[in-house]
Amino acid sequence: MNQPIVMSRREVLVASLGAGLALRLGGSAVLAQESVALAETIAVPDNAVAWPKYNLNTASSEQFMSIPGAGDRMTREFEEYRPYTSIGQFRGEIGKYVSPQEVAAFEAYLFVPVDPNQADAETLQQLPGVTAEIADALVAGRPYDSREAFFAALGAQAAAELVSAAATFLAPDAGVTATWVKYNLNTASTEQLQGIPGAGERMTREFEEYRPYTTIAQFRGEIGKYVSPEEVAAFEQYLFVPVAPNQVDVDTLQQLPGVNADVAQTLSADGPFDTIESFLAALETTIAPELVAFAKPYVVGV
Repeated sequence: MNQPIVMSRREVLVASLGAGLALRLGGSAVLAQESVALAETIAVPDNAVAWPKYNLNTASSEQFMSIPGAGDRMTREFEEYRPYTSIGQFRGEIGKYVSPQEVAAFEAYLFVPVDPNQADAETLQQLPGVTAEIADALVAGRPYDSREAFFAALGAQAAAELVSAAATFLAPDAGVTATWVKYNLNTASTEQLQGIPGAGERMTREFEEYRPYTTIAQFRGEIGKYVSPEEVAAFEQYLFVPVAPNQVDVDTLQQLPGVNADVAQTLSADGPFDTIESFLAALETTIAPELVAFAKPYVVGV
Protein backbone atom coordinates (compact mmCIF):
# COMPACT_ATOMS: atom_id res chain seq x y z
CA MET A 1 0.00 0.00 0.00
CA ASN A 2 1.25 3.47 -0.79
CA GLN A 3 2.22 5.35 2.35
CA PRO A 4 0.90 8.86 2.96
CA ILE A 5 3.36 11.70 2.54
CA VAL A 6 3.71 13.51 5.85
CA MET A 7 4.54 17.16 5.29
CA SER A 8 4.16 20.31 7.30
CA ARG A 9 2.73 23.44 5.67
CA ARG A 10 6.18 25.04 5.84
CA GLU A 11 7.74 21.98 4.18
CA VAL A 12 5.10 22.06 1.46
CA LEU A 13 5.94 25.65 0.58
CA VAL A 14 9.67 25.01 0.81
CA ALA A 15 9.21 22.00 -1.46
CA SER A 16 7.36 24.09 -4.00
CA LEU A 17 10.17 26.61 -3.93
CA GLY A 18 12.75 23.89 -4.38
CA ALA A 19 10.88 22.54 -7.39
CA GLY A 20 10.75 26.00 -8.95
CA LEU A 21 7.02 26.30 -8.30
CA ALA A 22 6.83 29.29 -6.00
CA LEU A 23 3.93 31.70 -6.40
CA ARG A 24 5.11 34.71 -8.35
CA LEU A 25 5.20 37.58 -5.88
CA GLY A 26 5.87 40.56 -8.13
CA GLY A 27 3.39 43.10 -6.79
CA SER A 28 1.48 40.46 -4.82
CA ALA A 29 -0.81 41.08 -1.87
CA VAL A 30 -1.31 38.78 1.11
CA LEU A 31 -4.97 38.24 1.90
CA ALA A 32 -5.75 39.99 5.17
CA GLN A 33 -7.17 37.59 7.73
CA GLU A 34 -9.67 39.99 9.30
CA SER A 35 -12.28 37.50 10.53
CA VAL A 36 -11.13 34.78 8.12
CA ALA A 37 -10.18 31.55 9.87
CA LEU A 38 -7.16 30.72 7.71
CA ALA A 39 -4.57 28.35 9.10
CA GLU A 40 -2.06 30.29 7.03
CA THR A 41 -2.36 33.09 4.50
CA ILE A 42 -0.88 32.63 1.05
CA ALA A 43 0.25 35.27 -1.37
CA VAL A 44 -2.27 36.10 -4.09
CA PRO A 45 -1.21 38.27 -7.08
CA ASP A 46 -2.73 41.72 -7.40
CA ASN A 47 -4.61 40.58 -10.51
CA ALA A 48 -6.19 37.63 -8.71
CA VAL A 49 -8.50 36.94 -5.77
CA ALA A 50 -8.87 34.07 -3.32
CA TRP A 51 -11.91 31.81 -3.23
CA PRO A 52 -12.33 29.94 0.09
CA LYS A 53 -12.86 26.20 0.36
CA TYR A 54 -13.66 24.65 3.74
CA ASN A 55 -12.10 21.42 4.97
CA LEU A 56 -14.94 18.90 5.22
CA ASN A 57 -13.23 17.17 8.13
CA THR A 58 -12.42 20.17 10.32
CA ALA A 59 -14.64 23.14 9.36
CA SER A 60 -16.95 24.49 12.04
CA SER A 61 -20.73 24.34 11.98
CA GLU A 62 -20.77 28.11 11.50
CA GLN A 63 -18.57 27.84 8.43
CA PHE A 64 -20.78 25.14 6.92
CA MET A 65 -23.84 27.25 7.71
CA SER A 66 -22.34 30.15 5.74
CA ILE A 67 -22.39 28.11 2.51
CA PRO A 68 -25.37 29.17 0.38
CA GLY A 69 -28.20 26.68 0.71
CA ALA A 70 -26.63 24.61 3.48
CA GLY A 71 -28.67 25.64 6.52
CA ASP A 72 -29.06 23.55 9.67
CA ARG A 73 -30.11 20.38 7.91
CA MET A 74 -27.27 20.04 5.42
CA THR A 75 -24.71 21.21 7.98
CA ARG A 76 -25.76 18.26 10.14
CA GLU A 77 -25.38 15.94 7.17
CA PHE A 78 -21.94 17.31 6.29
CA GLU A 79 -20.79 16.60 9.84
CA GLU A 80 -22.56 13.25 10.13
CA TYR A 81 -20.33 11.51 7.60
CA ARG A 82 -16.95 12.68 8.85
CA PRO A 83 -14.18 11.79 8.27
CA TYR A 84 -14.22 12.03 4.50
CA THR A 85 -11.41 10.29 2.63
CA SER A 86 -12.53 11.05 -0.94
CA ILE A 87 -14.71 13.57 -2.72
CA GLY A 88 -16.70 10.63 -4.10
CA GLN A 89 -17.72 9.76 -0.55
CA PHE A 90 -19.06 13.27 -0.04
CA ARG A 91 -20.97 13.19 -3.32
CA GLY A 92 -22.49 9.82 -2.53
CA GLU A 93 -23.57 10.63 1.01
CA ILE A 94 -24.90 14.14 0.39
CA GLY A 95 -26.42 13.02 -2.91
CA LYS A 96 -28.92 11.01 -0.85
CA TYR A 97 -30.57 14.28 0.17
CA VAL A 98 -30.17 16.77 -2.68
CA SER A 99 -29.73 16.85 -6.46
CA PRO A 100 -26.34 16.49 -8.20
CA GLN A 101 -26.54 20.20 -9.04
CA GLU A 102 -26.97 21.09 -5.37
CA VAL A 103 -24.11 18.78 -4.39
CA ALA A 104 -21.90 20.54 -6.94
CA ALA A 105 -22.93 23.95 -5.57
CA PHE A 106 -21.93 22.88 -2.06
CA GLU A 107 -18.70 21.41 -3.38
CA ALA A 108 -17.67 24.81 -4.73
CA TYR A 109 -17.06 25.73 -1.06
CA LEU A 110 -15.73 22.41 0.25
CA PHE A 111 -12.80 20.04 -0.10
CA VAL A 112 -11.53 16.72 1.20
CA PRO A 113 -7.83 16.89 2.15
CA VAL A 114 -5.71 15.32 -0.59
CA ASP A 115 -3.09 12.67 0.18
CA PRO A 116 -0.85 12.51 -2.92
CA ASN A 117 -0.22 8.77 -2.54
CA GLN A 118 -3.74 7.66 -1.63
CA ALA A 119 -6.28 10.04 -3.18
CA ASP A 120 -8.21 8.75 -6.17
CA ALA A 121 -8.30 10.67 -9.45
CA GLU A 122 -11.54 12.51 -8.61
CA THR A 123 -10.16 13.68 -5.28
CA LEU A 124 -6.93 14.86 -6.93
CA GLN A 125 -9.05 16.98 -9.27
CA GLN A 126 -9.96 19.18 -6.31
CA LEU A 127 -6.48 20.70 -6.62
CA PRO A 128 -6.25 23.96 -8.60
CA GLY A 129 -5.03 23.29 -12.12
CA VAL A 130 -5.64 19.54 -12.02
CA THR A 131 -7.80 18.11 -14.80
CA ALA A 132 -8.88 14.48 -15.23
CA GLU A 133 -5.87 13.85 -17.48
CA ILE A 134 -3.44 15.42 -15.02
CA ALA A 135 -4.98 13.45 -12.14
CA ASP A 136 -4.50 10.21 -14.07
CA ALA A 137 -0.87 11.14 -14.73
CA LEU A 138 -0.31 11.89 -11.04
CA VAL A 139 -1.81 8.53 -10.06
CA ALA A 140 0.38 6.76 -12.61
CA GLY A 141 3.47 8.44 -11.14
CA ARG A 142 3.03 6.95 -7.67
CA PRO A 143 4.45 6.35 -5.20
CA TYR A 144 5.96 9.73 -4.33
CA ASP A 145 8.72 9.20 -1.79
CA SER A 146 8.99 12.87 -0.90
CA ARG A 147 7.05 16.10 -1.10
CA GLU A 148 9.60 17.39 -3.61
CA ALA A 149 8.79 14.49 -5.91
CA PHE A 150 5.05 15.16 -5.79
CA PHE A 151 5.46 18.88 -6.39
CA ALA A 152 7.86 18.24 -9.24
CA ALA A 153 5.29 15.93 -10.84
CA LEU A 154 2.47 18.42 -10.30
CA GLY A 155 4.57 21.33 -11.52
CA ALA A 156 5.33 19.52 -14.75
CA GLN A 157 1.60 19.44 -15.45
CA ALA A 158 0.07 22.61 -13.92
CA ALA A 159 0.87 26.33 -13.74
CA ALA A 160 3.20 27.43 -10.94
CA GLU A 161 0.74 29.86 -9.33
CA LEU A 162 -1.93 27.16 -9.18
CA VAL A 163 0.51 24.63 -7.74
CA SER A 164 1.31 27.01 -4.90
CA ALA A 165 -2.41 27.29 -4.10
CA ALA A 166 -2.76 23.50 -4.34
CA ALA A 167 -0.45 23.17 -1.33
CA THR A 168 -3.26 24.39 0.93
CA PHE A 169 -5.38 21.33 0.04
CA LEU A 170 -2.85 18.67 1.00
CA ALA A 171 -3.19 16.17 3.84
CA PRO A 172 -2.23 15.77 6.58
CA ASP A 173 -1.44 19.44 7.00
CA ALA A 174 -4.46 21.04 5.33
CA GLY A 175 -5.97 23.84 7.40
CA VAL A 176 -9.63 24.64 7.90
CA THR A 177 -9.62 26.78 4.75
CA ALA A 178 -7.88 26.11 1.45
CA THR A 179 -7.37 28.76 -1.22
CA TRP A 180 -8.56 28.59 -4.81
CA VAL A 181 -7.19 31.33 -7.10
CA LYS A 182 -9.29 33.32 -9.60
CA TYR A 183 -7.78 35.76 -12.10
CA ASN A 184 -9.15 39.18 -13.04
CA LEU A 185 -10.34 38.83 -16.64
CA ASN A 186 -9.35 42.41 -17.41
CA THR A 187 -5.80 42.36 -16.05
CA ALA A 188 -4.55 38.75 -16.00
CA SER A 189 -1.37 38.19 -17.98
CA THR A 190 -1.21 36.00 -21.07
CA GLU A 191 0.89 33.51 -19.10
CA GLN A 192 -1.67 33.33 -16.31
CA LEU A 193 -4.55 32.81 -18.73
CA GLN A 194 -2.64 30.09 -20.56
CA GLY A 195 -2.14 28.33 -17.23
CA ILE A 196 -5.89 27.77 -16.90
CA PRO A 197 -6.71 24.15 -17.78
CA GLY A 198 -7.91 23.87 -21.36
CA ALA A 199 -7.23 27.50 -22.29
CA GLY A 200 -4.10 27.23 -24.40
CA GLU A 201 -3.08 29.89 -26.88
CA ARG A 202 -6.35 29.97 -28.79
CA MET A 203 -8.72 30.61 -25.89
CA THR A 204 -6.25 32.96 -24.22
CA ARG A 205 -6.40 35.11 -27.35
CA GLU A 206 -10.19 35.07 -27.17
CA PHE A 207 -10.20 35.97 -23.45
CA GLU A 208 -8.01 38.98 -24.22
CA GLU A 209 -9.84 39.95 -27.42
CA TYR A 210 -13.05 40.96 -25.63
CA ARG A 211 -11.54 43.06 -22.85
CA PRO A 212 -12.69 44.97 -20.94
CA TYR A 213 -15.40 42.82 -19.41
CA THR A 214 -18.09 44.56 -17.36
CA THR A 215 -20.32 41.56 -16.60
CA ILE A 216 -19.87 37.81 -16.39
CA ALA A 217 -22.67 37.44 -18.95
CA GLN A 218 -20.46 39.25 -21.47
CA PHE A 219 -17.72 36.67 -20.89
CA ARG A 220 -20.15 33.78 -21.19
CA GLY A 221 -21.65 35.16 -24.37
CA GLU A 222 -18.37 35.91 -26.14
CA ILE A 223 -16.51 32.75 -25.14
CA GLY A 224 -19.64 30.67 -25.67
CA LYS A 225 -19.22 31.34 -29.40
CA TYR A 226 -16.22 29.00 -29.39
CA VAL A 227 -16.80 26.32 -26.73
CA SER A 228 -19.67 24.56 -24.95
CA PRO A 229 -21.42 25.98 -21.86
CA GLU A 230 -19.67 23.30 -19.81
CA GLU A 231 -16.27 24.46 -21.04
CA VAL A 232 -17.18 28.10 -20.35
CA ALA A 233 -18.16 27.12 -16.79
CA ALA A 234 -14.85 25.27 -16.35
CA PHE A 235 -12.90 28.38 -17.42
CA GLU A 236 -15.05 30.52 -15.13
CA GLN A 237 -13.84 28.57 -12.11
CA TYR A 238 -10.51 30.37 -12.58
CA LEU A 239 -11.76 33.81 -13.67
CA PHE A 240 -13.83 36.75 -12.45
CA VAL A 241 -15.10 40.10 -13.67
CA PRO A 242 -14.55 42.89 -11.11
CA VAL A 243 -17.80 43.80 -9.38
CA ALA A 244 -18.93 47.43 -9.63
CA PRO A 245 -21.88 47.41 -7.18
CA ASN A 246 -24.07 49.91 -9.04
CA GLN A 247 -23.37 48.67 -12.54
CA VAL A 248 -23.46 44.88 -12.48
CA ASP A 249 -26.33 42.44 -12.84
CA VAL A 250 -27.33 39.66 -10.48
CA ASP A 251 -25.23 37.07 -12.32
CA THR A 252 -22.08 39.14 -11.85
CA LEU A 253 -22.88 39.69 -8.18
CA GLN A 254 -23.04 35.91 -7.77
CA GLN A 255 -19.31 35.74 -8.41
CA LEU A 256 -18.84 36.97 -4.83
CA PRO A 257 -18.21 34.24 -2.24
CA GLY A 258 -21.42 33.54 -0.32
CA VAL A 259 -23.70 35.29 -2.82
CA ASN A 260 -26.39 33.15 -4.44
CA ALA A 261 -29.29 34.27 -6.64
CA ASP A 262 -31.47 35.29 -3.67
CA VAL A 263 -28.71 37.34 -2.04
CA ALA A 264 -27.85 38.95 -5.39
CA GLN A 265 -31.47 39.96 -5.88
CA THR A 266 -31.54 41.48 -2.40
CA LEU A 267 -28.37 43.46 -3.04
CA SER A 268 -29.68 44.65 -6.39
CA ALA A 269 -32.93 45.80 -4.77
CA ASP A 270 -31.01 47.66 -2.04
CA GLY A 271 -29.08 49.75 -4.58
CA PRO A 272 -27.99 52.15 -5.78
CA PHE A 273 -25.24 52.50 -3.21
CA ASP A 274 -23.73 55.91 -2.44
CA THR A 275 -20.32 54.43 -1.60
CA ILE A 276 -18.43 51.18 -1.71
CA GLU A 277 -18.69 51.15 2.07
CA SER A 278 -22.48 51.20 1.92
CA PHE A 279 -22.43 48.26 -0.50
CA LEU A 280 -20.15 46.30 1.82
CA ALA A 281 -22.41 47.15 4.75
CA ALA A 282 -25.36 45.70 2.82
CA LEU A 283 -23.29 42.64 1.97
CA GLU A 284 -22.47 42.14 5.64
CA THR A 285 -26.18 41.83 6.43
CA THR A 286 -26.64 39.01 3.90
CA ILE A 287 -23.59 36.72 4.14
CA ALA A 288 -21.22 35.53 6.86
CA PRO A 289 -18.44 37.94 7.95
CA GLU A 290 -15.81 35.41 6.97
CA LEU A 291 -17.09 35.36 3.39
CA VAL A 292 -17.40 39.16 3.31
CA ALA A 293 -13.66 39.33 3.97
CA PHE A 294 -13.03 37.08 0.98
CA ALA A 295 -15.53 38.98 -1.18
CA LYS A 296 -13.98 42.43 -0.74
CA PRO A 297 -11.12 41.99 -3.24
CA TYR A 298 -13.67 41.21 -5.98
CA VAL A 299 -15.25 44.66 -5.62
CA VAL A 300 -14.04 47.61 -7.68
CA GLY A 301 -12.71 50.39 -5.50
CA VAL A 302 -11.90 48.35 -2.41
